[in-house]
Amino acid sequence: MKFLFFLSIVVLFVDTAKAQCNSPLNGISVEGVCTKIKTYKSGGITKSPVLVIALHGDSPFNNPSYQYEFASQIALRSLNTISVGMLRPGYTDHLERTSDGIRGDAIGDNYDESRIHQIAKAIRKLKAHHNASRVVLAGHSGGSAITAKLIALYPKLINHAFIVSCPCNISQWRADMYQSSHYEGFKKSLRTVSPIELTDGVTNDIGITIFVGKDDQVTKPYLSDAYFAKLKNAGKKVDYHVVDGDHRLFLNQAILNSVAEVINGYNKSTSSAL
Repeated sequence: MKFLFFLSIVVLFVDTAKAQCNSPLNGISVEGVCTKIKTYKSGGITKSPVLVIALHGDSPFNNPSYQYEFASQIALRSLNTISVGMLRPGYTDHLERTSDGIRGDAIGDNYDESRIHQIAKAIRKLKAHHNASRVVLAGHSGGSAITAKLIALYPKLINHAFIVSCPCNISQWRADMYQSSHYEGFKKSLRTVSPIELTDGVTNDIGITIFVGKDDQVTKPYLSDAYFAKLKNAGKKVDYHVVDGDHRLFLNQAILNSVAEVINGYNKSTSSAL
């Protein structure tokens, strides 16, 4: 009897997990890989809304959920918008939900192509499901490294990228982190490609907005400076803002307003074309 009770609990848990990923508002499944999300809808949804995806940082000591607050705030400030907070591969959020994949050690190891492919495939499926006219991707910290790499590896998927507090040169960032933390993991040999090495893959059509806090001691401003300079010199459409604040910048009003402004521009161009 105890065994049957235990078995029923396991089946219920599995069914619940599957249900979460079968609902495109709570999870998106691609080729059997489930990425958890939370979806927020603005007013005035049309048949072709703007899709916004928010990615959290590495969050080594907690269960990241601020990407959901970001998505919620964007939906409140916009019209015709499907706004999605996405839980990166292997991470568990405050609701005890976990995305498929391996979380990694938060030492620059979890910005690799396998994780980027999982996120890109989930975005592509969400775009098709919502029949989105445009896709905006906003990433913070480690999420911004993924964003910056994704727009180079998937150049036609994203229309505008917001790159906030970026470790855009991963080797230099790891050296900074070792100097400040003395954690030996940051000295571990790591084969990875930095966003700053991939700028040639970024198309001239995508819009890019970079934000960094002037007092950021985690992803120091010089990392964003160098990434911006390389994009600018290559003729990409990029804006750069150094704002008051430290690393905890993702919910900064200037960033939220900037995303809403881009969405508003897309909605105006769509309506004027009708």
